[in-house]
Amino acid sequence: MPDPIEPLVEYCVGTKYKGLPEDIIEFTKLCVLDLIGVLIAGFDAPGCGIAVEFVKEFGGKPESSILRYGAKAPCPGASFANSIMARALDFDAGMRPGVHLNASTIPTAFAVGELMGSSGRDVLAAIAVGEDLAVRINQTTNLGITYGGFDPTGICGVFATTVVAGKLFELTEHELRNALGIAFNRAGGSFQNNIDGALMVRFLQGFVSATGVISALLARKGVSGPLNLFDGIYGYYKLFSHGVYDKSFLLNKLGKEFLTPRYTMFKRWPSCGATLSVIDGTLKLKEEEQIEPENIDEIIVVVGPYAYNLTGQPFTTSENPVVKAQFSLQYAVANVILRGRPTLKHYRMEYISDPLVQRMMNKIHVVKDESIETEFKAELIVKMRGGEIKKIECGVPKGHPANPITKDDILRKFYECVKSSSKPLPDEVVKEVIDKILNMEKLSNIEYLIELLRC
Repeated sequence: MPDPIEPLVEYCVGTKYKGLPEDIIEFTKLCVLDLIGVLIAGFDAPGCGIAVEFVKEFGGKPESSILRYGAKAPCPGASFANSIMARALDFDAGMRPGVHLNASTIPTAFAVGELMGSSGRDVLAAIAVGEDLAVRINQTTNLGITYGGFDPTGICGVFATTVVAGKLFELTEHELRNALGIAFNRAGGSFQNNIDGALMVRFLQGFVSATGVISALLARKGVSGPLNLFDGIYGYYKLFSHGVYDKSFLLNKLGKEFLTPRYTMFKRWPSCGATLSVIDGTLKLKEEEQIEPENIDEIIVVVGPYAYNLTGQPFTTSENPVVKAQFSLQYAVANVILRGRPTLKHYRMEYISDPLVQRMMNKIHVVKDESIETEFKAELIVKMRGGEIKKIECGVPKGHPANPITKDDILRKFYECVKSSSKPLPDEVVKEVIDKILNMEKLSNIEYLIELLRC
């Protein structure tokens, strides 16, 4: 049996904008809108300035824009920096078990598209096809919900960005096969970053983008990668899936059915996806029961192993308290109890270090229930002074494909993100950015959109 890389590269190279279903085109544009809003809000979050300075220090050809900084850098460096900004608030879309594709595929598409003078149609096709491939790989990786501790963004994401870059660089099937093999050798990442509150959570996103660009460029110059990428003796599925996977799912309806919308979750709150159902539940319980913070004696949050491992550890001050808060159920619940609906400002240092929040977190205990097999199922138990107990079962959060948000919701989120930025866009530019994103297929050159976001 030939390695499945053969039909996959044929699909990736051969699928053009005209072959995309209309619903996938519209979905991809909403992904771009959501991601650009989040990037505008997070461009100066912790670590972003370091990334930009790091890229600038290397010098090189001014090929692609570092968004919001008014500078240009070599294409791999620009995609690296822009992806870190896009992930910095942990407000970008994701999918089970913690894959963040948009925050790498879209900056990669913008960086390569600007360099190549690509049309909006070509950019949309590259994103749609690259993400579809990564979703297929992710869904057939046999590591369970915990992914063996690997961060799937770094494992599957490199295949998405390599396809995005490869399509926009117009690689041949042979070149793209080599590019994907090169990227395979850079697949990596650990959820320990998230647990420890390390800036590497967002920097991994940048590595995924830069890897895609570099892999495509090296393949174009003639560097070869392993040809039996997936089924080889030491291929992807042997290393990351115990040698077991569903090949029929990987290859089913290529070019006819695009899987990304089926799994993508847009976030309503700027926090790890494993906290979102509990945030929704806390908001609902607080409103329905009129819970006053001063009357709370104890809060118990019961979650499964996945949510507990990523977000259930006791909140401790680390080098990066902002990252720690993004991956903390204690902070997420305390924030809602004290302030209500979470906003981006609540994940800034002055809010995280508020003594009231610290005292409330001391009352919150996260408990692991081994019988819970999903990331979203949870129970919130609030014990009031006087002995009254209030409970709520938490389920699939708003924004998940099973509980979707609307285009209007994403537009509202975009406006909120732009307004929260320390460098907001003028109102007339905001309207123009939205118009160009929602009509990307009409852009003869993606630079017409990028120039609005450069400074």
